[in-house]
Amino acid sequence: MKFQIPLTPGTITQFLLRVVTCLVVISFFSEMAAYFLPGVRSENYFVKVFSVNSERNIPTAYSALALLFCSFLLGTIAYMKNLDSCRYKNHWKVLSFIFLYISIDEAGQLHEKLVQPMRTMLNATGILYFTWVVPVGILVVIFLLSYIKFLFHLPVPTRKLFVAATVIYIGGALGMELVGAYQASVAGEDNIPYKIIVTVEESLEMLGIVVFIHALTSYIKTYLGGVSWNIYIQGKQTQVTEHENIGIPALSAPANTNISR
Repeated sequence: MKFQIPLTPGTITQFLLRVVTCLVVISFFSEMAAYFLPGVRSENYFVKVFSVNSERNIPTAYSALALLFCSFLLGTIAYMKNLDSCRYKNHWKVLSFIFLYISIDEAGQLHEKLVQPMRTMLNATGILYFTWVVPVGILVVIFLLSYIKFLFHLPVPTRKLFVAATVIYIGGALGMELVGAYQASVAGEDNIPYKIIVTVEESLEMLGIVVFIHALTSYIKTYLGGVSWNIYIQGKQTQVTEHENIGIPALSAPANTNISR
């Protein structure tokens, strides 16, 4: 018995948008409940499990998996570009490894370990209160400058989606982080404005990743012929030599070869 699960851009995007919406809404109302309802505290199990401002919970797991999925899609594209000897094949590989690291960082909150040493070194207050944005911001600028040629070699629809995803994600991860840092340094983190800022920040990050996944799956479908999972389940009439197999078949020939290499 064989099942085929295509990576359809529209289907994946709609599913992820529903997941993100549910996570953000549940997180926001759980935070508000902890702030307004008597007997409900921020240490409440439900709040900790669903709050986007907490670590190692459901929103964190989702974000880490979404970033890991980006790494997988980028790795798939890098594999095909390597077969075609595309001059930008290494750019795709580097992107895949970057998103793998970001996924690990999201799961383990590694960047948070930079906060205290950098805060002490810079004697930081105000918008630099969460000081990890300083080294990360520098790295982001260097990365963007080094990928300008790569960006302009992409098809126009893919390029627009890449830019939109970058603006949305960085706007949340760095832009709203600076706003939240200022609020935290002035009034602390246990107040409604800070909780709203964090919710907006995490929402933008998750939305940016959804847009990026849509860009990658659309690129694979349009310019690389698409990709799908085939699931084979051993039936009663199957020969003994057959085994259960779950795998990803080779990508078909590019559907549109009119693309810069």
